[in-house]
Amino acid sequence: MCFILACTKYLARKNPKVFVRISHPIAVLFVILTTFFFVGLQMFYVMPQLFDVGGMMYKLGWLLAIFIMYNIFGNMVACHITNTSVESLPKDRQVPESGEEQLWHYCDICEKLMPPRSWHCILCKCCILKRDSHCLFTASCIGHNNQRYFFWCTFFMALGTGVAWATHTIATMKYFIYSDLNTDNLPPFWLIFTLILNTYTLAAPVSSVILQISALGHNGPLHDLNSDNLDIALWENFKMILGKKVLWTFLSPTVKSPLAHDGTQWKIKESDISEY
Repeated sequence: MCFILACTKYLARKNPKVFVRISHPIAVLFVILTTFFFVGLQMFYVMPQLFDVGGMMYKLGWLLAIFIMYNIFGNMVACHITNTSVESLPKDRQVPESGEEQLWHYCDICEKLMPPRSWHCILCKCCILKRDSHCLFTASCIGHNNQRYFFWCTFFMALGTGVAWATHTIATMKYFIYSDLNTDNLPPFWLIFTLILNTYTLAAPVSSVILQISALGHNGPLHDLNSDNLDIALWENFKMILGKKVLWTFLSPTVKSPLAHDGTQWKIKESDISEY
């Protein structure tokens, strides 16, 4: 994994334009195909081994699968189309207020002052408000305005693969529990193979969610998990990225949840009135 990340960063810096043109479509297509593959496998092959296809549990399984898919793809799209660059600010907010000039920093590429916690992305070719990282799977930078959608997207990926892994495991174990270990009663090869595949697939979104929660724990970016000078308590940190509706945003990416501020001013933990 470290080797892949190192190669990705090298190629991105070597030729950003070509990297974006090739990597973004491949990464997005990978998420779409993987999601449909596991949903199809789950609903047409695994679930029928556990529940009657005409029963209530099977129908509830379909409702859960549709809900998870809707939130994965909906949050992916919302993350991609939401402008989180400094240019998304009103013109009067793209310059520091009187007395705040020392808190802003100069971007050599954009050739102007930028708000605190905003950094330039060579792939997006602009400065991003509270830049967290650049995500290939949403084909966008993750920043102040769209971190909510990225969080829920990875959460539902982890939830979906987790549910699939759990039912996969139960369906596989059922063969061992209700058999005498006769060769004819062992789980079919495809079930064991897809369970192993599901296990590997589960690792990526779960790791991403854990990293996101770790970052939320101190209200910092992924590239600086040790800093906690902007930590204002976990619930308040969640509100900073999920907005005023907080956990209601779990239901749908279309839930309107205004953020606490525009991403140019940040409170330091030691003082409620200080701004970073």
